[in-house]
Amino acid sequence: MNAERLSLAVRQLTHLRRIAGYQCCRVLAAALLICLFAGNSLFAQTPAISDRLPPSTLFYVQWRGKSFLGDADKKNHVLQLLEDPDFQALRQVLAKDFLQRQQKDGSAAPPVQLSDLISLLDNPAAAGLIVGPADSKSVSPADSSRIGSLFLVYDVTGKTDLVQKLKAAAQASSKEKPKITTYNFGGTSIEVRVEGADANTSYNARAANYLLFASQKEVIEDLVTRFSSANKPATSVTQLPEFQSIRPYVGSDAAVEFFARVPDLEKWSPSNSNAQQAAKFIRNLHLDKIHVAGGGISFSGAALRTHGAILGDTSAGSLFDFAGASSAQFETQQIVSSGWYFSISRFNFAAFHQTLRDAAFGVATPQQAAGLTAAEAMAQGYLGMSIADAFQLFTGEVASQSSFTPEGELQQMYVLTIQKPQDVLKILRIGLSKMITAEDTSGDTTYLDLSYPIHDPATGQDRRSLYYVAVTPQFIVVAPRKAMVRDAVARISGKPAAASAESSILSNPDFVRLRSLMPEKLSGIGGADMSQIPWDKVIARYAQQMAETEKQSNPKNPPSTEWLRSIKPGMFNRHLHVIANGWWKDSNGIYFDYYVQ
Repeated sequence: MNAERLSLAVRQLTHLRRIAGYQCCRVLAAALLICLFAGNSLFAQTPAISDRLPPSTLFYVQWRGKSFLGDADKKNHVLQLLEDPDFQALRQVLAKDFLQRQQKDGSAAPPVQLSDLISLLDNPAAAGLIVGPADSKSVSPADSSRIGSLFLVYDVTGKTDLVQKLKAAAQASSKEKPKITTYNFGGTSIEVRVEGADANTSYNARAANYLLFASQKEVIEDLVTRFSSANKPATSVTQLPEFQSIRPYVGSDAAVEFFARVPDLEKWSPSNSNAQQAAKFIRNLHLDKIHVAGGGISFSGAALRTHGAILGDTSAGSLFDFAGASSAQFETQQIVSSGWYFSISRFNFAAFHQTLRDAAFGVATPQQAAGLTAAEAMAQGYLGMSIADAFQLFTGEVASQSSFTPEGELQQMYVLTIQKPQDVLKILRIGLSKMITAEDTSGDTTYLDLSYPIHDPATGQDRRSLYYVAVTPQFIVVAPRKAMVRDAVARISGKPAAASAESSILSNPDFVRLRSLMPEKLSGIGGADMSQIPWDKVIARYAQQMAETEKQSNPKNPPSTEWLRSIKPGMFNRHLHVIANGWWKDSNGIYFDYYVQ
């Protein structure tokens, strides 16, 4: 039953993504990809697009344009990387590869230069989802797209010819020719495109200096009205109480900002019984306790900063339960902080399980409830304890550490905090019985050797993969090499084999400074010392793997990896030094902060 609901939700979201038409998808995808290559500002600022979006906006991401960055490249390390001569050389190789790919496609339209796509980021843009009217005539009552309309707004100032060129290129490369009609709305011509076997319909128009896309007629007409006038509309999403509450966590210096709120899914979901059951299940999860989410990406300081919040009522009985309590210390911190990267998060697995269980039983029919009860009884007989008791064995912390082999292969070790290790071992032996090839005990620690089959995409061959597990009185340690596991156990025991404090990310001065910008008590923390990454070996290994994988899937015409091999590792070492991030929880929500310097 739950799988059916999940499948339905996935199908609805998948269909919703498709209905906006290929123009919106291609322009948005291009914007997301090329944002890594944006440079300095070129023209005067324009008013924020978000101030014109309707109050029915559920979600949007807004790029404020390059002019908003000002002179940030003079101090921001990430922007300085994008201006590095070695990065410019990489961009030229990418441009060459981009052009060659178009020529191979044999399109009749003039090729599009990578520099043209990059220049789109000169101007502001926004994309997201707007709730359409419940009685929308542009979609079928049974169509999941009635939940809302995808939209894209782009300021075409100085870019009209380029947009027309891109549109022509997209049409020339399209295998299916859409049916195109137009109609007049208050003096504005709106283009209607119907394409594909599902007759997906999208709308686009030009209002003042804005290019508009939407997947519902009522939405495109509202956007035309809002963006045609020189004055801001009387109402907008930025005037909502939800937006006002999240605004401090977006930040006035955010070059990229995002906003989201939870809709009334029961009201907007299709009226069939399965959809109504899914809506009831979601209601039982108390999504109404999640009021709003938002944040921003800023380049105004030396570090790129991404920060934001999910605000609401964090009292028991909602998805907020999954987030663990904040504190000043983590049990796993000294175990995983000796690699180049570490991450720790604290979760409440038992409370989250209870929330899901209550939601499932709340929507189940008597027959379904009896089936769920029987399934729980079977699980208890299999595990020797109730599912709730099994979740109680895992006390919350989930940590990981990343390191590299001398050949540049990434290795990850995981650590979980536990209690009652003998009960944990019992569950592991039951669940992993077919994979356990060896077991031995040393002191109060039990080691398990695991082996399982995988398909190697690089070679196309089936092989055995090995993992090693250690169960101590307080932790489970999992890693791809036995030496990593035993090293971690040594650190737990405080033996001389443990890594020295000098090699820990926690002692890095830049990390210490960035960490001080976050609250003392956190529910999660992470960091990276970028100087420890062997960029040359990592790039070479990735290029080799990419070439082998693509050769397997497309042996006649494998894509070029010249651009990857042209990357000069020195540019990363010159500009990227450290990453620090954290998240925390209080009675009003969950907050996060992420720095790259």
